[in-house]
Amino acid sequence: MDSILNRVAKDSGRRNRSSPSTSGDIFDPSSSSNAKQRATVIEWISSLLPYLSLSVNASDEELRAYLIDGTILCQLLNKLKPGSIPEFGGSGHSSEFGSENVKQFLSAMDKLGLPRFQASDLEKGSMKIVVECLLTLREEFMPDPSAALLHHVGHKFHEVFQLKHGGYADLPPSKITEMMKSNSLDIAPTQSLLSVVNEILDESIERKNGEIPHRVACLLRKVVQEIERRISTQAEHLRTQNNLFKTREEKYQSRIRVLEALATGTCEETQIVMNQLQHIKNAKSKMDAEKRNEDHDVVRLMKEKDDHIQEIAALKQELEIAKKAHEERCLKMEKEARNTQQKLEHKLKDIEILLKESEERMKELETFSESKSQKWSKKENVYQIFTEFQLGALRELKFASQSIKQEVVKTQRSYAEEFNQLGAKFRALDHAAANYSAVLAENRKLHNEVQELKGNIRVYCRIRPFLRGQKEKQSVIEYIGENGELVVVNPSKQGKEGRRSFKFNTVYSPASTQAQVYSDIQPFVQSVLDGYNVCIFAYGQTGSGKTYTMTGPEGASEESWGVNFRALNDLFRISQMRENTFKYEIKVQMMEIYNEQVRDLLSSDAVPEASMFPVNGTTDVLDLMDTGLNNRAKGSTAMNDRSSRSHSILTIHVQGKDIKSGSLMHSSLHLVDLAGSERVDRSEVTGDRLKEAQHINKSLSALGDVISALAQKNAHIPYRNSKLTQVLQASLGGQAKTLMFVQLNPEVASYSESMSTLKFAERASGVELGAARSSKDGKDIRDLMEQVASLKDTIATKDEEIEQLQLLKDQKNVSPEANGAKRSPNSFR
Repeated sequence: MDSILNRVAKDSGRRNRSSPSTSGDIFDPSSSSNAKQRATVIEWISSLLPYLSLSVNASDEELRAYLIDGTILCQLLNKLKPGSIPEFGGSGHSSEFGSENVKQFLSAMDKLGLPRFQASDLEKGSMKIVVECLLTLREEFMPDPSAALLHHVGHKFHEVFQLKHGGYADLPPSKITEMMKSNSLDIAPTQSLLSVVNEILDESIERKNGEIPHRVACLLRKVVQEIERRISTQAEHLRTQNNLFKTREEKYQSRIRVLEALATGTCEETQIVMNQLQHIKNAKSKMDAEKRNEDHDVVRLMKEKDDHIQEIAALKQELEIAKKAHEERCLKMEKEARNTQQKLEHKLKDIEILLKESEERMKELETFSESKSQKWSKKENVYQIFTEFQLGALRELKFASQSIKQEVVKTQRSYAEEFNQLGAKFRALDHAAANYSAVLAENRKLHNEVQELKGNIRVYCRIRPFLRGQKEKQSVIEYIGENGELVVVNPSKQGKEGRRSFKFNTVYSPASTQAQVYSDIQPFVQSVLDGYNVCIFAYGQTGSGKTYTMTGPEGASEESWGVNFRALNDLFRISQMRENTFKYEIKVQMMEIYNEQVRDLLSSDAVPEASMFPVNGTTDVLDLMDTGLNNRAKGSTAMNDRSSRSHSILTIHVQGKDIKSGSLMHSSLHLVDLAGSERVDRSEVTGDRLKEAQHINKSLSALGDVISALAQKNAHIPYRNSKLTQVLQASLGGQAKTLMFVQLNPEVASYSESMSTLKFAERASGVELGAARSSKDGKDIRDLMEQVASLKDTIATKDEEIEQLQLLKDQKNVSPEANGAKRSPNSFR
């Protein structure tokens, strides 16, 4: 047999030398191997890209034509690893796009760490390098999984991974430690490990919060690592088997080519060789069948491996998502806890501040209540002493009256009896009517006492808001207290030196309304109907809002009415409420002081005989005030386009009569809107306006001198220095109730004028004018005096009657006893 093979080899060598081209095409082992590799690559590419119409038996040039533009290479790599490289166009595009696709593919191969070909190999070089590169790429993404088959055989399902009841979260730590041992994981089947992973994830999904206990997470990590190790081992085993099969195939192909070469020898040798060849072919067929079976197993195992890989990737992703959700939930809960703690701390601080303020307020109220209690105790003692004195005087008068009545009754019993009956009836009626009058008088008395206790000159400070369209809104007002405190800041100084504090009866913020301002002075207006004189005037620089406070804007609605309209409206309302007990007559007088001259605003008559108009309702008042406001002097300056150039004085005269007692009372209410103080350099006035400003500043300066003299209690008060102080003399130096509105402009540019105004108001708040007195006649004193006079007349009449009777008796009986009888009446008298 060996000699036959040697002859066949020699004969084949001769034929090869005589016809090299033919023998090389048929019996070259490397050529057959290249064709098979090329067919494998084409079959693999067609399985991934089914739309290609490339035959499995295509030549190198046909394969080169398909791959030359790089589009199929890019699609192939994107199919194996999506999004790896972008495509620059298909086969119909220019060669520039094709070259760019090839470069992208080769760059991606470098990133994967795989051997690659050169661009020139694909264009005109050997296709063997290109085919080997594609086979390497195929092995990288489709490893041989035949080694996994051995790993699944012979293993027994271990009882460690069996769960009879409950879930993995309920397992004790000792059970999980036993499951995490390396020998337990090594002997466990892969299917069991995958079941463990699935059950842990299902259990975490069923939980509401999605959290996985730490020990279960450690077990899951160990199981996943074991599965990855097994898959890696299977892949390595599959690569080894594949290389072995390739080696065997090349060996058999070489033998087949040698036997085919021997077929050209003698018949006997040919027969022998044919038998051997047939035997070899049968062995090859058997090996091909085994290889196909193994390929099927490999494909199946590859699919199982891909499924396992995808499942493990999905499990890893779910585990990562669950872990991130748990971390985010923990962070969110920590953040909420910190926010809640901060809120609670802020609330606790606010409560502590409120508690401290409440304690301070409680102490202030206790102090105020104690002082009020002491004042009321003193007043109670005074009233008690006064009442006892009055009762003593009444008892004496009553005793004298009774003795006189007894003497009268002796002479005229019948007249006395009738007088007593009428007197009893009259006293009953008088007592019933006196109760109502006494209560009404007591209410009025207490009301006015409360106002007197608050002070005679009261200073209310009102801060004007910034005007619409005003750009600069920096204010010099730093703080406004609830009890009349005011802090002003000097914009040119810093720290404590730039702050000045003031204290008034009330301070109104820029947000205060006309109704709020009037509600505090309403009791003063009511005092006018009780017989008291009241003066209310507004003081401040030009444009600070004096006319707005006293009168209101032009054409204003009832909500925007100033003090003047509201006071008159209140007087009519209260007088109508008292129409059953009092009858009032109200008259209005309106004038102005312009350039130190007093002018009547309601007519052209000269003052002091200013016209006085009776009014019966609010409509009459509105008409008269419109007339007066239209006649008032106004002008435009740089500080105010509608500046008042005179002092306006609205006087309401009230005369009342008690319907029951007939007592009379008369009082007056002065509502003064002073012209605004101004600096000539800021107002920029000239001519007549400059003259007006000089007279205004002079009169306001005179008012300041009067206030200073009153505050210092000087013996001489300079009322005659100005017409304004002469008109206000009765209110400032008399026994009237006086109230001053101080108007402030909060702008920084008006700081000096505002400080001057506040200092003036501070001096005015220290003026003491004495208690106000009512002009109403006392009913009780007048009745008592009338009763005493009547008793004196009665006694004189009775004396005359007694003297006449005695004279008649003396004429009839002239005796010594007559002289004694005559002296008796004299002694009685």
